[in-house]
Amino acid sequence: MRSALSFLIAISMTLTAVGVRTMQAADPTAAPHDIAEARAVASRLAHATGAGGHADLALQADRIALIPAEWLVACLQPLGDATPGGANWLRSGLERAVDRLGDAVSSGELAAVVTDVAQPPRVRSLAYLWLSDRDAPQAAAMLDTMLDDPAPELRRQAIEKLLAAAETAADGPRKDSYRRALSAARDVDQVEQIVAWFTERGEPIELADALGFVRTWRISEAFDNTRGDADNPIGFAKAYPPEVGDPALPDTSTWKLVTSTDNQGAIDLNAAIETKKEVLAYAVATVDVPDGGPAEVRIGSPCAIAVWVNGRPLMAHEIYHASEAVDQYVATAEFLAGSNTVMVKCCQNEQTERWAVDWRFRLRICDPLGKPLATQAESARPTTNP
Repeated sequence: MRSALSFLIAISMTLTAVGVRTMQAADPTAAPHDIAEARAVASRLAHATGAGGHADLALQADRIALIPAEWLVACLQPLGDATPGGANWLRSGLERAVDRLGDAVSSGELAAVVTDVAQPPRVRSLAYLWLSDRDAPQAAAMLDTMLDDPAPELRRQAIEKLLAAAETAADGPRKDSYRRALSAARDVDQVEQIVAWFTERGEPIELADALGFVRTWRISEAFDNTRGDADNPIGFAKAYPPEVGDPALPDTSTWKLVTSTDNQGAIDLNAAIETKKEVLAYAVATVDVPDGGPAEVRIGSPCAIAVWVNGRPLMAHEIYHASEAVDQYVATAEFLAGSNTVMVKCCQNEQTERWAVDWRFRLRICDPLGKPLATQAESARPTTNP
């Protein structure tokens, strides 16, 4: 009898233990059981699309907040290719984990991530932020080697440090520091700051050139941009003569030559043609890309735009007066080594409000960090058909 009772007690204890483990595994608020599960949770958060399930994502972020210090770097990796919303979810969990762990987070492991340029920029930048909180002198010293860093945020901080140090230097070293900063700077506001510094000291630099804007264009006449329908497309949807045939080599012999004097390379079509509504125009420029290869075409406009590179359609955005930024739209094109043709179609709609009058665009050609890749002579002339 005693033997049978002992057997039943053992069975009961085993079932209870299994039940506890099952409940723990099913508990959505428990910390991940191992590093593999933690990475899986981090990856799920990172790749969230925002299409519902917010309550579950919040619970998974809570689980990441409970990971031990030795899993932190592994759970940071999915941030590299995270969606915008997913990056927020994952970062919320990681930040809380770091706050909870305090000094248990290894500064050495964070420094190893920061110095590994093969790591995605977002991963390295967040690791640098955490390292700065734990060992500010070490983090600051690392910036001295990051002027040409592939992570935009780290490069920016390196330039800020260089400029701050230059303020107490003698004139010669100070100017050298500013020249180094100008060569490394990619963010528009930093380039503006450095160009203004040189201009104030009698060495004017063309901001539009420093930022790489294409400034000389041939501008067409105005074409109709009144609204049509599916059977009679007009305006943005209609292919006018510059698009027909070979858009890589449109006949621009009768078009107006315009060179922008704007600090950010804006081509003002109201000034080039006249102030009109429900119209569109084409602009063609010839640029030189010495090495050829892929490059980003970055364009900003308050109007609807389409872009071709060497006759190939690159992008089209039929949006009017929603916003305008220097690099509002970005797409990558393949450029030839040497001369290339860029054509822009810029469309103005029927809105008559004062804020809807602007009819312009600005375009530059850069690498992914924002380094200008295209050059253009002051007297550049788009090639025309014979």
